Amino acid sequence: MKYRKMVAFGLTAAMVAGMTITGSAEEKETVTLKWVSQGVGETGWEGITVPILEKFEEQTGIHVEAEFYAFNDLFEVIETKCASGNADFDVMSVDVTYVSKYGSSGYLEPLDGYFTDEEKAKWDDASYTAGVWDGTMYAAPENTSCQELFYNKTLLDKAGITLPENGPDNRLTYEQVADLAKQAQEALDPDGSQGIIGLDFQQVSRIYQMNMLANSMGGANISEDGYSLDGVVNTEPWIKAMTWYQGLVNDGIASRGYDADQLGDLFYSGKMVFMVGGTWTPSNMTCEDEVGCTYAPCFEGYEDQVATSTGSWYFGINAQSENKDVAAEFIKFFTLGEGSDMWLEINGDVPSRLDKQNEIAENPDANDTMKIAAYEAANTAYPRAVTPVFGEYSSVLDQAWEDVRNGADVEETLNYAVEQFDAAVAANK
Repeated sequence: MKYRKMVAFGLTAAMVAGMTITGSAEEKETVTLKWVSQGVGETGWEGITVPILEKFEEQTGIHVEAEFYAFNDLFEVIETKCASGNADFDVMSVDVTYVSKYGSSGYLEPLDGYFTDEEKAKWDDASYTAGVWDGTMYAAPENTSCQELFYNKTLLDKAGITLPENGPDNRLTYEQVADLAKQAQEALDPDGSQGIIGLDFQQVSRIYQMNMLANSMGGANISEDGYSLDGVVNTEPWIKAMTWYQGLVNDGIASRGYDADQLGDLFYSGKMVFMVGGTWTPSNMTCEDEVGCTYAPCFEGYEDQVATSTGSWYFGINAQSENKDVAAEFIKFFTLGEGSDMWLEINGDVPSRLDKQNEIAENPDANDTMKIAAYEAANTAYPRAVTPVFGEYSSVLDQAWEDVRNGADVEETLNYAVEQFDAAVAANK
């Protein structure tokens, strides 16, 4: 996934009970809001959120004091604080994959009492759904992410290939793209000596992106209760999707041996014709004019079941907070209000808000990458597995995708994944 971020917020001064943050700053008691985050430096969250927090203070009188940690320490910091019932922070930013874990563990305060149905409807369905566990809203989306089909214009031109006309209602199929990729390889690298990859996935062997293949054939990610894979992944959509992908690798169109940290670089350096990837892809190209993009493909016969990977960062309230009303107002500021506007402008992420998605779609000056992302977020985005045991889930299925990539029998691999997952989560049921 793109650059990962996690933050936690904490009020370090007492507040008047029941105080709200409406009205002028002069009417407010001086308060310090403690923000614990990774992303040290001017180009990290430490730098780019300064104007947002200044605006929050201007409107509310609440000062924000930031405290930054190395990324790898942050999950442990949040877990340790919440598990001990620590009340010295009020708001935490949560990776979408942790929402259900923190909600089921009692770390997060339910948000249904703070957000109206009208406010909830301001986010796209996938973004809202991923913040809900067992019928309760625990977190509000800060922004989201989307997948598109990127292609190297220079390589296609050299191969004499013109893409068929396509769009959201007449997408290229995965089968078409594979055929075009093979044609390009045969024209550009007939003996394989140049190492040209035809079609691959930026986050190969990671469920964040790979599961969209099964989802695009109608496959679900996990059982409704979030604790089983039986009858979910050992089914026709998953078998067909993994079999298709394995054939792509066996035919030499997709790669074997490279990991997710390497494949993006291969595309950026002109060694790959097509890549399913995130919206940050063009900015990593040496020459952005060399890369083109279009809507994520569909499978033949499943044109009405297109699914694209999505999800990013969320805000939630510490269940032990003594300032929940104020915390909720801060979350609204950063997810629906002016803070959200500023964040999207500064950071350039894909919005979860429908109004911002529509704004991009209707802006004649918006680039193609963001226009496509806005459409996919509103129409085809498919949340990752919503489960308190996401770590176990991703570990099992990441390995299943990699094993299939390396030639393992598809059905045996999926059945084994069911057994592994059952064993891994038995203690959590």
